[in-house]
Amino acid sequence: MATEKRLAGKVALITGGSRGLGRGIAEGFAAEGAKIVVNYVKDANAAADVARSVEAAGSEALVAQANVADAVAVKRMVDDGVRRFGTIDILVNNAGHLNSVPLAEMAVEVWDEMIAAHLRGMFLCTRAVIPHMLKQKRGKIINMTGTFGVVGGATYTHLSTAKAGMIGFTRALAREVGHDGIHVNAIAPAIIRTDLYNFMPEAVRDEIVGAYPLGRVGEVADVVATALFLATKDSDFFTGQTLCPAGGDVMV
Repeated sequence: MATEKRLAGKVALITGGSRGLGRGIAEGFAAEGAKIVVNYVKDANAAADVARSVEAAGSEALVAQANVADAVAVKRMVDDGVRRFGTIDILVNNAGHLNSVPLAEMAVEVWDEMIAAHLRGMFLCTRAVIPHMLKQKRGKIINMTGTFGVVGGATYTHLSTAKAGMIGFTRALAREVGHDGIHVNAIAPAIIRTDLYNFMPEAVRDEIVGAYPLGRVGEVADVVATALFLATKDSDFFTGQTLCPAGGDVMV
């Protein structure tokens, strides 16, 4: 007798879904039966490839181009997803980018772009999706933050600030909508082996990873397992939490 897939009948919107952790989560959710709205900004071919992977898993996908910091584009993306699939049950706020700049050398534009990509993007996407969750009295919102949002990172003050803000947003919104059946949680991974992993200088990377109690870099599968937990009924008594697949870098 076949086991029912844990996300059968659910619809998930994953921002930044064309690569890295976003792609891994999209494919992991699809394998559990979810229909996926794959958001991307620039790489249409990569997003189409993720959609094909979702469909190969026996599910459905909609590719949606939108800069998450653009309110008009976000509304259009969410409207298109609801029109195609009827609702959105799960939102994964994953879109963002990474760069390293000492604060004394940081241009205002660099700061503003980081805050817009993470905080403004999370706000706009959540604001667009949450009326549908409120209407159906259920929903799962997962905000992809990072360990820098907990412990901070030298030359990453802008990223650390944005990621810490995501944790604050998670806790506040969890209190606001918990009685409406909506769960809001965050994931704070350590360094994960994705394309962004190669952005960091090897010596810096090795020093950080070597300090983890488990002594290894994280894999996409480590984060996907956490996201699946938060997206399914298994986490129905969790809200306002920040889970850290981080090799022991953060202990709470």
